Amino acid sequence: MAKREDCYPIKAYAAISTEEDIRNQSSSGGVFTLLAEKVINQGGVVFGARFDESWQVVHAKAEKVEDLSFFRGSKYVQSKMGNCYAEAQEHLKQGRNVMFVGTPCQIAGLHQFLGKPYEKLLTVDFICHGVPSPAVWRWYIDRKTSEIARKSLKGRFYYWKDGGDFVSDVEFRDKTYGWKQFSMVIRTKGKTYSERHFNDPYMKAFLNNYSLRPSCYSCKMKCGRSHSDITIADFWNVHRVTEQFDDDKGTSLVLANSLKGLSLFQQLHCRSKEVDFNDAIQYNRAWSIPYDKNENRDYFFQHYKEQMDAIVSSTNQ
Repeated sequence: MAKREDCYPIKAYAAISTEEDIRNQSSSGGVFTLLAEKVINQGGVVFGARFDESWQVVHAKAEKVEDLSFFRGSKYVQSKMGNCYAEAQEHLKQGRNVMFVGTPCQIAGLHQFLGKPYEKLLTVDFICHGVPSPAVWRWYIDRKTSEIARKSLKGRFYYWKDGGDFVSDVEFRDKTYGWKQFSMVIRTKGKTYSERHFNDPYMKAFLNNYSLRPSCYSCKMKCGRSHSDITIADFWNVHRVTEQFDDDKGTSLVLANSLKGLSLFQQLHCRSKEVDFNDAIQYNRAWSIPYDKNENRDYFFQHYKEQMDAIVSSTNQ
């Protein structure tokens, strides 16, 4: 497959699912679910990122609409791909429709693995800030779970060696306080931890570019080079482009990069409006430019437990 250079989308849209439950459970406007439902209802299979039984992030597949709930919502951790590339290839060889969702580098990796185009493959990536280290996530969720357990189980510690059944749900982008003021939420059998993104230590480390993988700071998959059919993202500052789509419940930016992607998107039952790509992308710099490595990143990884503890302490004061 010839290497493609910068690839600008055919069309760009602001989009919102008209199903409020789906939109509320989604990080932005709920477009992922609409696309995935379309593929599954055509007899296809959808691959995406979900939590496993220990609340680590893995890639998996769904063949039923009701299973798409596991894929909804952003997961700011590098996912384990496992055998998903090979499984997707097998379904394509069988003539099934396949929708594969991942980071731009994961989509590029899928194309490299397949070695040739497939008419029934729909690839969907997103505008990627970068992916944090799974080691930082594991330490954080273990620590938070133990803190909740101490408060709710009268001192009983609940580490991962005991299993992940104590936690019932994790949301990186809870919208209780709105789409723009999203929160990290960990729900357990005892209590619920909830903290705005600007106070939660994990989200602060992520958004300030401490915890990203080294390759993210020099990402080669910017400017549409992932070969995806559709790119989805939060439509930040949507009020500056199309004010009627700003209700603080979440709006998706949809970039149709291929005729296949454009055709499928135009079949969806959603509220949408075509927008100028340059107007939309100016508030999503990560489409074209990687985030800079934080000058203190190396120090952070040498001492990240202490650094995140310090964030917790300052937040609780």
